[in-house]
Amino acid sequence: MKKIALIILLVFINNHLFSQSEFTKKLDSIFQSYDYNSAPGLSVGVVKGSELLFKKGFGLANLDYGIKNSETSVFDVGSIAKQFTAACIWTLLDSGKISLDDDVRKYLPELPFYGDTIKIRHMLNHTSGLRNYSSILELAGVDYTKKQEFNNQSVFELACRQKGLNNIPGEKVLYGNTPYNLLTIIIERITNQSFGEYAIENLFKPMGMESTQYRITNTAIVKNRATGYKKEGDTGFIQINRIESCFGAGSLWSSVDDLMIWSSNFINPTSETAALVEFLLHKDKLLSGEPSSYSRGVMVDDYKNYETIHHGGFTAGYRAQIMTVPDLDLSVMILTNSQSIDPGALVYQVLDLFIDQSEKEQKGKKRYRHKAKELAKFTGDYQEINSSLKMNIALQGDTLKSKSSLGRSYTSLVSKNKNTLYRLNAESVKYIFNPEDQPCDLIVYFGATPFYFERIKLVDPDHIKLEDYCGDFYSTELEVTYQVALKENQLYLSYPNNDGIPLVPGPKDEFGNGYRTKYAFSRNESNEIIKLMVASEGTVKNIEFLKKT
Repeated sequence: MKKIALIILLVFINNHLFSQSEFTKKLDSIFQSYDYNSAPGLSVGVVKGSELLFKKGFGLANLDYGIKNSETSVFDVGSIAKQFTAACIWTLLDSGKISLDDDVRKYLPELPFYGDTIKIRHMLNHTSGLRNYSSILELAGVDYTKKQEFNNQSVFELACRQKGLNNIPGEKVLYGNTPYNLLTIIIERITNQSFGEYAIENLFKPMGMESTQYRITNTAIVKNRATGYKKEGDTGFIQINRIESCFGAGSLWSSVDDLMIWSSNFINPTSETAALVEFLLHKDKLLSGEPSSYSRGVMVDDYKNYETIHHGGFTAGYRAQIMTVPDLDLSVMILTNSQSIDPGALVYQVLDLFIDQSEKEQKGKKRYRHKAKELAKFTGDYQEINSSLKMNIALQGDTLKSKSSLGRSYTSLVSKNKNTLYRLNAESVKYIFNPEDQPCDLIVYFGATPFYFERIKLVDPDHIKLEDYCGDFYSTELEVTYQVALKENQLYLSYPNNDGIPLVPGPKDEFGNGYRTKYAFSRNESNEIIKLMVASEGTVKNIEFLKKT
């Protein structure tokens, strides 16, 4: 009997090793195309339960010296930093030093009062309404990447000069960096300690994350640091050096090894981390009563009927993605030092290896199928709110398709339920038409990040009197003048560091810059243009420019 049992055990071990080996080969094949000795690459970690399935580096961490990426290479993980800043807030909450319902002006009294209280919880779930600082600076013509003194204090001073919010606090999610940068100042004022030191002492060291730190200054040493690159031309790369020194919303440096320690808490939280995980995953209610799509530093949504906990990061020279699927006991982290590599798409390729098709079909509900008449109601032109980004929804045969003003071609949409469709081969991108309790006509979700659209009626460009819009417009809020001029039947906008931007017509008295900035002109009773209202990227609303006379 003992001999039979031993044989069975050996067979089981051999089968397990063979299965794991096959899985390793499949995982390796996903990333093999990035394993060059002359290009930057990535570092990958895959954990299932308590078992490490895959951990490997691809490509070079440094092109000058030919140093390879490895699982210990340290990358700037961009906005993945937000969950760690939120975790630092939790340590203060846990020790009774702060409350989620505290008015942020309790700690930041310099911030104007806009008629509604901005609470700590609003900062964590991106419902504060605070304008995104980088968008404001771009509208003012400030090349902040060349101002080395631009830091969290600069962000705070800029926020204090703003005269309005994007929305009522708690009304809707508008993803941006300003709230998380300001949270670090709140932490420093409460603790009388540098935010970077506080995070190491109260979060990273207790977790055993020895390679993780916020890079507070751009001259700080980061051991095992992978250099960030941007592709130039067909084969060349240039090194990207970070100049601004903002942190909290980003500028976190970490490794696959450390992030595997962190992500294990979302699969098997310990008695010490259970309350922290519950805090991070919690979805606050919006003013409408609906749950917020963004949690606290992390996004929680679903992919092929499995709940996913995830966040991505994008910054100069680096991109990153971390994702956990609790029902599969699975965590995947991909860190890159090349802006041309999309780690988000690669993560979903890895997930698909673990999602059994038959299991998925049993777990999922019966697929909803729209009739052509239903789909026809969704067609038309849409524009992002506080932006000039347009979306055309068209019915081609029995398939609903979408194309943004930045896209090259139409993308097919697949039915999910009565008002929801998702992109073919990209289930994480969802289109919700006529959403309830929302002042918009369409929400497009990329993961758990929403973008809001409203139906529009485009004006025939031939019927626009372009000369009406010419003139100089001044903003006291940004302390900058916009010049609108007509040349060869084309309107152009100029302001500091931005000369001759062609304006693209949209709805009546509105123009765009070909990307995500909207210029809406206002008329007086005599039908004369007197004012220009500027909105940008969905995260800056109604900055007023008065026409000079």
